Amino acid sequence: MNIKKKLIISNVFMLLVPVMLSGIAALIMFLVFSGVINLNNDLSYYDSDLFWKVAEKTDQTFDNWSKNPDLQAIKVDIDNFNSRNNKKNIYLSLYENSEMIYPSDSAVATQNAPFIPIIIDGEDTHTGVLDEYAFYSKKINNYTAVLVCSQYLDIGSNYMKYKNTFIDFAALLAATVIAIICITNYLLTRSLLKSIVGPLEILNFGVHQIQLGNLDYRIEYDRRDEFSTVCADFNLMAQRLHESVERQEKDARSRKELIAGLSHDLRTPLTSIKAYVEGLVDGIAATPHMQKVYLETIKAKAEDINQIVDKLFLFSKMDIGEFPFYPEKLNIGEELTAFITANAEEYKSKGLILKQMQNLDNTAILIDPVQFRNVLTNITENSVKYKNKECGVMEIACFEKEQNVRITLTDDGPGVPEDSLSKIFNIFSREDPSRNNPNKGSGLGLAITAKVIERSGGHIHAENVPDGGLRIVITMPICKQ
Repeated sequence: MNIKKKLIISNVFMLLVPVMLSGIAALIMFLVFSGVINLNNDLSYYDSDLFWKVAEKTDQTFDNWSKNPDLQAIKVDIDNFNSRNNKKNIYLSLYENSEMIYPSDSAVATQNAPFIPIIIDGEDTHTGVLDEYAFYSKKINNYTAVLVCSQYLDIGSNYMKYKNTFIDFAALLAATVIAIICITNYLLTRSLLKSIVGPLEILNFGVHQIQLGNLDYRIEYDRRDEFSTVCADFNLMAQRLHESVERQEKDARSRKELIAGLSHDLRTPLTSIKAYVEGLVDGIAATPHMQKVYLETIKAKAEDINQIVDKLFLFSKMDIGEFPFYPEKLNIGEELTAFITANAEEYKSKGLILKQMQNLDNTAILIDPVQFRNVLTNITENSVKYKNKECGVMEIACFEKEQNVRITLTDDGPGVPEDSLSKIFNIFSREDPSRNNPNKGSGLGLAITAKVIERSGGHIHAENVPDGGLRIVITMPICKQ
């Protein structure tokens, strides 16, 4: 349950619970006050009427006695009546003339003594009130039934008693309502705060972990409320921060490798240039022919430096996305055929035979044609540089696979160590064999190739051929527009 719903429910309960509990408490107190619930010896606000209501009901019993004057049955009725009404201080007794014949209770006889002269004056019924006593008598054949209340209160004193009781009940009700409101609000507020403070503490701990550098920390939160989204965003932020730090560290390593590789590749031709210049200055190249050889060597080394700088400039522009790129819909089958036809003789003279093994018809990809030809050239040149045979072979194939075009360029050279396959497309990779032989290039060609393919929405990877050699695999999406 989200916090918004908890707030609404909490507010509703803060209103309903006190009202309901207060209503129940008020009802109970009213029932006690009104005498419905007996907590006051069965006396009620209308005690003065209670005796007369009992007398009215008892009068029906007296009529039954008149019809059936069986003394034993009368005694049983008297016992039953007194057992029901003795808590109300109301007693029933039976007289013959002025003598009480049942029950044989001297206390009751003494209590009734003041009324006996009135009762035996000859009339059938008598009612009266004397001090705190009230009585009712009725002649039944030879007997006289006497009903007496020993704690009869008049209406005025009873009213004052219950007025004070009402004030006490009102004060108790007010205190009960206040207590109910306070307890209800405390419990609901505590529950609501717990659902807020707990997740905040979890988030605070997570932030503290990130602050300490623990970028692998993730919050585990299984509740479904507003904090679940916050925790998910926190985990996403931590993941992106972790990736950003890794990317920065990778970029830092790449910059160090770039500087080291560039220094390595520039040092060799510069050293040669310096040596040949010193030879000219020191007069080692004394003849015009030797001087020409020295100058041509210096020119070649300067061109090597220029090529390195050009490729580095090209790679940097691609890396930051500022190099001009003009993608076109290119028929991949025709383009591969044209490349092999145009370059077969040239590479044959360099000791590499180009073979077309498989091709596609009427299948297009979206790529810059000039850059794609540079991709093919860089891969082919790489095979020429590292072939270990007098005449090597490169097989070029193209086919569809899973809604993509796959282009494979497979040579029969020495291949690459397995742990270096994923790194040969890195700029100035330490695993690149060109690092050990400056005459075989700067190592930037495959890095530029990877950038062109990635920028075109494709993927490139290298794999060793089981029988020996290296296979470069280019995957490009098919262009259907």
